[in-house]
Amino acid sequence: MPRVILQTMCVKYDALCYGAISLDISGRVAGLAPGIQDSATDYEIYPGGDATLVALTLAGLGWKVALAGGPVGKDPMGDYLRQRIAEAGIDLYADTRGKTSVSAVTVDRRGDRTSITFHEDTPLNEIPVPVDLVSRSRSLYACGCYGENSARLGEKARAVKVPSVLNARADNLSFLGWFDVAIASIANVRTLAKDPAEAAAILHAAGAGTAIVTAGEQGCAYCTTDTGILSAYKVDPVDCTGAGAAFAAGFIHAGLQGLKLQDRLRYASAAGALKCLHRGSYRRLTQEELDHLVESWQVNTNQTVA
Repeated sequence: MPRVILQTMCVKYDALCYGAISLDISGRVAGLAPGIQDSATDYEIYPGGDATLVALTLAGLGWKVALAGGPVGKDPMGDYLRQRIAEAGIDLYADTRGKTSVSAVTVDRRGDRTSITFHEDTPLNEIPVPVDLVSRSRSLYACGCYGENSARLGEKARAVKVPSVLNARADNLSFLGWFDVAIASIANVRTLAKDPAEAAAILHAAGAGTAIVTAGEQGCAYCTTDTGILSAYKVDPVDCTGAGAAFAAGFIHAGLQGLKLQDRLRYASAAGALKCLHRGSYRRLTQEELDHLVESWQVNTNQTVA
């Protein structure tokens, strides 16, 4: 079974990211109406997929990262992704069988995105699960859309005491208990509760050690031994694509530095806000700009970032 495996047995990773890997084709639209043909301008090609964007953000911040999931096929889209992932210094573990997933993303005037992903209907049990990499990593990030595959990684992480984060969805309740942290957008758990704080409480009660529900400009709610709401940084968004992945990466980044929950949430929110100021699925972040935004939050929570 052909796979891309770029590693030696002695490698240690700061983070293992598992889940969606795709190619994003993103363009701006004035507005789409059902049944009407329209044009998207200012279009670009970017790496995409939740796990990929978390991995790229962490690697850009200087961490050693492994990325798994896929597949990343032997096609032009896969060739592009392999090149970009390698250039970022990320080790890729993915099947080369099948077609690479492609997402068509449109961004409106407010920076809000709409997307559709084209992918093969590959059964989860045919997508490799790199359980052996968990014990060689300092942290785990897994996509909830990979279901039981992600659950297996969470179970291993719990067994070897590796901190783990799940990008959660409403249908993940059965295995939330394997993960230390569950982060969900309110859109992905709205069937549980429309209020972010209520949704976070439900995820926590279902087993997540810390449950976080993000709600864009409304901020985020969290539930652990304590509960609370953190206001969002006020920005004028250019493109919100990838903001959730940037939030998760910021949270993991702060955790790898040993910061506590409140500070991790502030860095996560700062990462998500900074991503929204940039066109495309991914923006490389720096420690300096994250620090600057977090410090400004401490002074004035109503500050607008331009």
